[in-house]
Amino acid sequence: MRRLLIVLAGLAVVAMGSHGVRAGEHCGTTNGTTAQPGRAACGTAQGSAPHGKVAGRFDPAMSGVCRFACATKLKYQANEILAQPGAKAGKLTQCPVSGVVFAVDAGRPRVRIAKDDYVTCCDKCALKLKRNPRRYLDV
Repeated sequence: MRRLLIVLAGLAVVAMGSHGVRAGEHCGTTNGTTAQPGRAACGTAQGSAPHGKVAGRFDPAMSGVCRFACATKLKYQANEILAQPGAKAGKLTQCPVSGVVFAVDAGRPRVRIAKDDYVTCCDKCALKLKRNPRRYLDV
């Protein structure tokens, strides 16, 4: 019985983590974001994605994890998200691996690929980007 509860809890976490975390999907009304002003952020860029070399092929497993751990809780509009490469400290950008929107600061991992610096939301995303940059970037 206990094992069944653990399995069901794990499936619920996976199902919740994959709902509305990729760019272009809509989050719930209470915390979703689109390109429309006045809507709250859920941590992933919606509507028109920022231009740059991020390909938009996000890792759904990392999206689920980073949505709760790394994503900004601030309200923002799509035009406030800086494209990568070129994200600056104190500004919002989108992680090339998970797709979540986060605030750039000195503690965020940086990955250098083909003379360009990319900022990721966490160390796990940085490692995935280093291992397979062509999956996540148009290089």
